[in-house]
Order: sequence, then C-alpha cells, then structure tokens
Amino acid sequence: MSLGFRRRLLLSSLVFVTVVDLGVGLYLEDRLRDSLDSRIRGELGRQARAMGEVLEGVGVDPAQPERARATIDPIADRFGAALEARVSVIGPEGALLGDSELSLSELVQAEDHSDRAEVVEARAGALGVARRRSATLGSEMLYVATAVPGTPDRVVRVSVPLSQVDDAVWQLRGILVLSGLAALVAAGVLAMVASRLLSRSLQALVATAQHEAGSLAGPELADPPSSVNALADDLRRTVRLLGNERERFETVLETMDQAVLAIDAEGRVSTVNGAGRRLLGLPEAVEGRPLLDFVRLPVLQGLIDEAASGRSAGAELDYGVSPRRRIQAHATATKQGGGTVIVMHDVTELRRLETIRKDFIANVSHELRTPVAVIQANAETLMAGAIHDPKRARTFLDALARHAERLGRLVADLLDISRIEAGRYPLEIEPVDLVELVDRTIAALALQASEKGTGLASRMKGELWVAGDDKALEQVLFNLVSNAIKYTQGGGHIEVDAVVIEREGGEPSCLRVEVRDDGPGIDPRHHGRVFERFYRVDSGRARDMGGTGLGLAIVKHLVEAMGGRVGVDARRPHGSIFWFTVVTAASALGGDDEEDPEDDEGDAGDGAAATEEADGTGEDRLDAAVANSSHAPPRAG
Repeated sequence: MSLGFRRRLLLSSLVFVTVVDLGVGLYLEDRLRDSLDSRIRGELGRQARAMGEVLEGVGVDPAQPERARATIDPIADRFGAALEARVSVIGPEGALLGDSELSLSELVQAEDHSDRAEVVEARAGALGVARRRSATLGSEMLYVATAVPGTPDRVVRVSVPLSQVDDAVWQLRGILVLSGLAALVAAGVLAMVASRLLSRSLQALVATAQHEAGSLAGPELADPPSSVNALADDLRRTVRLLGNERERFETVLETMDQAVLAIDAEGRVSTVNGAGRRLLGLPEAVEGRPLLDFVRLPVLQGLIDEAASGRSAGAELDYGVSPRRRIQAHATATKQGGGTVIVMHDVTELRRLETIRKDFIANVSHELRTPVAVIQANAETLMAGAIHDPKRARTFLDALARHAERLGRLVADLLDISRIEAGRYPLEIEPVDLVELVDRTIAALALQASEKGTGLASRMKGELWVAGDDKALEQVLFNLVSNAIKYTQGGGHIEVDAVVIEREGGEPSCLRVEVRDDGPGIDPRHHGRVFERFYRVDSGRARDMGGTGLGLAIVKHLVEAMGGRVGVDARRPHGSIFWFTVVTAASALGGDDEEDPEDDEGDAGDGAAATEEADGTGEDRLDAAVANSSHAPPRAG
C-alpha cells in the first residue's frame, strides 16, 4: 500500500532525525571515552610521580624484602585510600613491595610483576601505560607506572578500574536517548505542520501549473507529488530540447563564414562567433565587455545607433592596417531587449577580384583595339584603291599580317589562361628530365638570342628528374627565357640554373629553377605585380617588342597548377632573376631503382663541394653530382 505525501514526509523526517541522533550519539560517546581516558591517564601519571617523590627518601635494603614491605606497604595503603585508587610498588626483582589492595601476607605470595608492560616502559625511563584485566581484582584496569627517582629499579604503579569510564559513558547514553526522544517528538510535530502547509502549497502550485498548461483534469488533486513529477518530466524534456536547440544554434553559428556579433542595449558584447573573433581580432574573454574597448570604428558605431532606432542599416568599412580588410556590415535591432545583431562579410578578396576583372576588361579592350583598328584601317585603304598600287599594297598587307598574328597570339593566350583557370588544361604529372627540357628550350630560342647578340646558356649538366607536366614546364621555360631575351640589351647574357631549397634524408626534394639576365632590371615596387595579366613595367616598350602582356600570367598559372611557386628577384649588380619551384621526381613519385654504392660515394663527394650562389640567396647550388644521381627514375614514354 502506497503512503500519502504527508505520511512520506513525516516518516522521512523521523528517519532523518533518528539517523542524526545516532550519528551524533556515537560520535559524542567516542569523544567522551577518549577524553576520559586521556584525563584519567594524566591524573594517574601525576599521582604516580607524587608517590615516587615520597619513596625517593625512603631507604630500603633489597636483601631484606620483609623489612622493605613493612616500610613501604603502609605508605601505599595510605596513598591508595587518599587517591581512591590502587597503588603498587614493584621492587628490582619484580616482587611487590607494597600494594594498597593487598595485605603483607598476600604480598609475599604475589606473582612476579617485572614483565608487566607498564613496568617495562617505566624502567626504560618513560611513563608506562597499559589496559588489561587484573587477575588479582578480577576487573578491567587502567595502569600508569613511573620509576622512583634515584632508584630506577623501583617502580610506582597507580591503577583504577575502567568501570568509571563505562559509568560516564552510560550516563551520556541516557542523556542522548532522552534528548533524541524529545527531538523525535518535536520533529514529528514540525513535520506534520510542514507537510500540511507544503501539501497545500504544492496543490496550489500544481493547480496553477496545470491550468497554465491547459491540462487541469478536475477540481481535486488526488496526488500532488505525482502531478509535480509529471511537471518535472515535462520540464526536463523542455530543458533537453532547449539544450539541443542551443547546441544546433552554436554549431551553425561557429560554422558560418560570416562574422556574427550580438550587442546588448548597453553596448556590451553578448555573443560572437569564431569568424567574428578572427575578423575583428577579438580575444576569447570578450563577452560582457563593451565593444568600443576593442573596435573603435565610427562607421560601425553609427550602424549600431541607426539599428537601435528601429531601422536596419548597412555599410562597407575598412578595418585594420596590415592587412587592411574591406568589411561589409549589416546591423539589425533585436525584437526584445534593445540589442543589435551585426553580420559582417569580409569582401576584401571579392573587391580585389572585381578590380582585377574591371582592369582585365579594360586591358583586353585596349589590347584588342590597336590590332583591330590597324587591320580595319589597312583593309579600308586597300579597298579604296591602294590594292592596285603593288608597292603600297605590299606595305599594307604586311601590316595586316603582322597585326593579325598579334591578334591571334593575344586570343590564344587568353584562351590558355581561361582553360588553366577553369581547370580544363590537362596536366599529366610524370618524371621529366629538367636538363634535357632546358636544353631543348635554349635550342628553340637560340636564333632569337643570336640575332639580338645575347648570350644564352644552361648551367645544368647530366640528368635532373623532376615531377611535372612536360608541355607545361616547356611553356613556362619558353616564356621566361623569351621574355629575358626581349628585355636584355645586345651583348647581355642569360643563363638557366637550378638550386636546391629543400632536402629530405640528405637528398634534394625541392628545386628553384632560375632564369637570370643582366638586363636593366625591374624596380622592386613592380615585383609583386609583374605576373598579373596585361601588367607592364613599360607598356609602350613591351608592346613594341610584340608582347601580349599575358606570358608571365600563364607562367604563374601553370606553375601553381603543378603545386609550385613563382617570383622575381633583383640581381646584383643589375638584372633580374625570374624563378619557379618544382619538386624532384624521387620526392614526389618515389624511386624503385637500386642505388649504386660507388655512385653514392661520388655524389656525396661532389655534394660536399657545393657552394652558395654569388647573388647572395644563401641556397645550395645544384651541382653536377646531384644532377647525375644514378637512381633518378626513367622518363616516361
């Protein structure tokens, strides 16, 4: 049979009070027993030392024990009667010389006491304490013994029965039982009153909650605790649902690329996601602190003020110094609390791409306008009658062919860049002999260099296998070398070389291929833009030399498509170094061929002789030993 709520409350209260009373009683009993033992031991110790002081002046002859007993026993009897304790004096041989509880005849028959624990401790110079049952008196005793000053062989022992401690403990138990019963009665009365009041409060609470929830079953509530449990279950489900919703909200918020910042009515940050922290450089402990402590932007504060008036506001602003970012911010007021939610997008790259697109369209239009206009003008001149003049017609036809060829190169380069950027330029990464590829490129451009009187040479010998696309690498080298020939004056020199920039296990893993010239060089302020489409350091001179402005852009896209990097450095005392990186075939694709120990020794010897580049880059020269590595993989096909 189930108990009612009030009865369960009353029973719980009584059980609680009973358990507390028992615990407190046991604790107090233990503490009282320890206290009494300690006090009795201290008292007996003082009494034993006092008896010892008295016996210090009493001289006895150990050879005459009867006379010694006759002298000491009366003293022990008087002390025992005065102290209400048993007082014993033990001689050197363990015989009792005096005992307040024994007569002289009984002393003679008493057993040897030299092996008693308290006697042994007292003769060792300490205060001997022992608890045991006395065979003489037949009760549990507490013994305290000390040596007589001046005669350590004689020991004074004082003892009392432990029944005194037991009597005190039983008195305490009686007091605790009476107080516990009184506490139980008081607790029962209080529990009955509290249960009645709590039951009424719970009935009112449940009725109100059920009414608000629309689930009031009737005017009577038979079991308020059951209703409270049902409401608690609903509350737990609701809290669990809210927790799940919060987790989903935080997950969505943290995975957003946009920065989200929530500001309360007082301008303090209440919520910010990871993107917001990174974009604005906010610390971890930013919640609850004013936004103006970290971000001082008048435009952003204006958006917050405008949103606080009830209108949504948006603007673009610049933030930061290095790097400087372009941020698009949109502020909206919350429906409650007077706060503001700000959503920010980092549009720096988007605006840069828009600028590049505008420049690209303008540059393409400009580049196409010139050959188209020349072709149109020459065609119109021929149609107007110049075609009948063989001498003049030849000049106009040459101009038509030259500008048509330039227009074709421009369109072809634009198509190549579009295919590379769209990922439709097929690249087949395979082992490629870089030395053979450089020699092939130099041979193709040798006539162009000789016509201009420019020296062209390669500093690489033997074989050097790298991982890349053969056609793409050939086009990269062709564009860089031909570009160097165009801008190097007559009598200049161009050389192609490779240096090691990374090693793995002592073997080269990444190379930097360099095309060096001793031409006029490029101002360092142009180094970061020379690989952009249609960017020219000297546009008029480049156009006169037949360039389309897309060669270096193609180089950059091809190298990056193969996982490398491109760049340009100044060369001392004058000239430029155009370079790109490429990984070795052994590092990227792995080599399966067995190594020749003799070749390895040769490689190690030559590698030790490698020197740094004269231009001060500090990188290892790729010497002939590395280029002639015996375990280079064979070229595919």
